[in-house]
Amino acid sequence: MILVVDPCPYLERKITGQDFPKSRVSYADSQQTRPAGYGADMCELAADMNESVRLITFLGGNAGDRFETLFVSRGGDVIREPLRDETQECFILEEKYKSTQIFTKEPRITRESVLDFYERYAKEVAESDVVAITRDRRRDEGEAMKLPLIRYARKKSKPVVVLCDHTDDIDDLVEARPFGIVIDRFALSKLTGKNMQFIGDVSKALKSLFQERIPLILVTGSDKGAILFFRGEFFHGKHETEEIEFDEHNALFAMATGILRNYDARMILKLSLAAAKSTDDSEFVDIKSDMNRIEVRKMEV
Repeated sequence: MILVVDPCPYLERKITGQDFPKSRVSYADSQQTRPAGYGADMCELAADMNESVRLITFLGGNAGDRFETLFVSRGGDVIREPLRDETQECFILEEKYKSTQIFTKEPRITRESVLDFYERYAKEVAESDVVAITRDRRRDEGEAMKLPLIRYARKKSKPVVVLCDHTDDIDDLVEARPFGIVIDRFALSKLTGKNMQFIGDVSKALKSLFQERIPLILVTGSDKGAILFFRGEFFHGKHETEEIEFDEHNALFAMATGILRNYDARMILKLSLAAAKSTDDSEFVDIKSDMNRIEVRKMEV
């Protein structure tokens, strides 16, 4: 089972209509409410891939109750740490030619709630096989939870996969020992102060920053494909479609799935690339079909 950690989900309410002019009464054609956020979306992908998954998160108030009810009704399994504040909501006004998003205030997450979350998380980790930690999308800077979450899981000898960007302290991240990370070329450029124009530049940057202490690293951010570092070896994967929308969280979940299923490097790279371009309407048969169109080759660097 894969444990997905998302500290900041939200409840999405979409109202669709032809036009919502200012200062006038308008009527919607339809409305839809769903549990949203990186973790919720990853759990939807898990259902498509027939993978067992559990979401652990903070939820509060009526919006939090509604999130949980809808999430469970869709077959999801959620572990909640209660908050006093309301879970954040996002109102989407979907018009014919434009879309507007309005977010409510983020809930406060106190130190006491964080400590309770860690205790609950430690119990869930013990029952999990792999842990996937989403990006923290909070605008208000709260307590940095990523490194403690990695360390808790590693103490239980559970592999952890996370997203990495240029704001991370790489020494601390390496010391925490995640099993896998997803990072893009822009972040590598910012961290090294060098352009990542060629594949050789990427391989040198990975060796310099991570010193081969993280077994699995997926590098994205190029229309030429993605690079996977796997236990000292480099692989390059390219989709036949030149320009694709790349969802880093889908790629992260695919990496976790590959670890759980004991896939080799080529299969992990194919699954990650195919999952990263999947949409809400995609099914696993579509992902498998895309995997067959991805060319992977081992790189000599």
